[in-house]
Formats: sequence, C-alpha cells, structure tokens
Amino acid sequence: MHTPLKKQFTKKDNMFNDLLGKLEKLDLKLSRSYENHQEATLQLVTEAEYYLNYEYGVISPWEAKELEAAKNFANSHWLKAATQAIAIALVVSEYSDDEYWGAYTYINQCAVRSPRRIKPM
Repeated sequence: MHTPLKKQFTKKDNMFNDLLGKLEKLDLKLSRSYENHQEATLQLVTEAEYYLNYEYGVISPWEAKELEAAKNFANSHWLKAATQAIAIALVVSEYSDDEYWGAYTYINQCAVRSPRRIKPM
C-alpha cells in the first residue's frame, strides 16, 4: 500500500522539481539493483498523479497513458521503464497546447483534442 502524501507544496516548481529529483535518485538506485524499489516506484506514480491533479485539476490523456504504463511496468517489475514513463508524463505536461496535441495526435492518430486544464494557470 502506498504511503499517504504528507508533503504539501506551495509552488508548482517546487513540486515538479521535487518529483524530477526523486526520479533521478530512484533511477540511479535502479542502475545498481531493482531489489526493494518497486514500492518507491509506485509511490512516484501516485505523487505524479497528485501533482497533475493539484496543478491542473485533471490528468490529460497523454499523461494518463504514461502513468498507466508506469503502473503496469512497476507491477511487472520493469522499474526503469516505469521511471521513464513517469518522466515522460511530467515533461509533456509542460508542453504548450499546440506542441502537446501536435505530438500526441501524431503518435495516437485517433486521439480527440480535449481541454488539458481545469484550473487556470
């Protein structure tokens, strides 16, 4: 079971940078061994979901697809693949709408453009 998110962030950049830092540290640990890191990987998926919901009020399609893949990868014990999927979700969340939908619909041709933000930026 995941531990609850105890840390509250006051700024978007703090939360985003904190997640990227955690991903980098976990990726380094995974370079040495996968042992005992599955739970930490799943926790980062939870934290990324929290961040996207907190920051934007919704998890957009591309991010949702990547985070679902990350969960599946982690549950299959493919932890490096999971960390990469989490990183992709975070990076694409920063794209402008034109860049996001241009790239997403290029790789997902049946994708339908929808609002990516509920909260005003």
